[in-house]
Amino acid sequence: MNTRTLLRAGAAAALAIGFVVVAGPAGPAYAADGPDVAVTPKSLSIAEGVKRAKAKPFVVELDNLGNAVAADVVVKVELDNLDGGVGWKRPEGCEKAGRLAYTCAIGDILPGQDYEFGVPLFSIDAFRGSGGFFKVTATVAGDTNLANNVVEADITVKKKTYDFTVWAQDVYAGVVADGDEVGEETRTPVTPGDTAPFDSAIFNHGSKRVVGVTYTLKLPDHVEVASAPADCEAADVPGFALFCENADVVLKPGEVLLPAITVKVAADAPAGVIPGGVLHAQAITPDGDDAERAGDEARMATQSQKKEITEADEGDNDVQFVAVVGTAPSSPPASPNPDVPGGGGGGDGLPVTGTQTALIAGVGAAILAAGLVLVLVLRRRRTFTAE
Repeated sequence: MNTRTLLRAGAAAALAIGFVVVAGPAGPAYAADGPDVAVTPKSLSIAEGVKRAKAKPFVVELDNLGNAVAADVVVKVELDNLDGGVGWKRPEGCEKAGRLAYTCAIGDILPGQDYEFGVPLFSIDAFRGSGGFFKVTATVAGDTNLANNVVEADITVKKKTYDFTVWAQDVYAGVVADGDEVGEETRTPVTPGDTAPFDSAIFNHGSKRVVGVTYTLKLPDHVEVASAPADCEAADVPGFALFCENADVVLKPGEVLLPAITVKVAADAPAGVIPGGVLHAQAITPDGDDAERAGDEARMATQSQKKEITEADEGDNDVQFVAVVGTAPSSPPASPNPDVPGGGGGGDGLPVTGTQTALIAGVGAAILAAGLVLVLVLRRRRTFTAE
């Protein structure tokens, strides 16, 4: 799994150019030896009223369908066919390539994997309907199929509403569960038998607030939940690990929910990349005439509010991820000697974690650095402990 680079388009668009490596289809049929990068748009729509400072990352996927590494991939984004109701901005780290275009260096994409990146877009004035399209071209040395290297992504501007975009980092050891990858360019595979944070984020990139969020988690094989927020319970759907519902949380435009989840990799897990992880989110939102009021961050949604409505774009409500697993130790580590100062002993097993879900007002490391973290106090507690 390659290191993914997070190129900033400002704090309010932390996901705007977040490159996410995920597993591609199992057992692809190769037309010829070499890389084969296919470009596919994932996001479909944007909500009216999305401001430039809180631009939505319009997600595009780059899938390597070939059997060789796609090295030093570069994408060019051309925006001269946007209609007047849609604006754009160039992400930091990308280079200007004309008055209405820019290029971004992606790096390497391994066989059977893909990158997701975002094109920051926002709404201009009171406009709905077709917003035109933008063009994405991937440049890949030795690509065996140039026909799928270019795509024109259509944009629809919908009425003012919320709009979730879901992000997750692959499971590595030693990452920080803070909703971004800043400072984590070098990652370490998880040793079989160890636990690791699951770094994920649920963004509201729409123009209206959301009261209440539900999300489900499917984990790769050989991975299980170690701890989860108090608002989560084991899913009763085969193949899924968690179902979580937080009726207290309020996500205003540009805000993000960080689920505090850790996972454990099985002691017999094979080394390498294990695909199959999926995080999906939906909203529980108030009626349109339910005015915002003081204390929203901690209030419960009413029964009438607990209904799912159609959001601006459901195409980017889920994200795939993988677990990157290292090699198991050849022999178990020696037990700490309780008679040696600083040694172990006397413990009662795994600690009770009591993790909770953090609401970050704003997006990205700049907001985290400012310390604007609201921890929601929930009434129920459930601790998941891996065997």
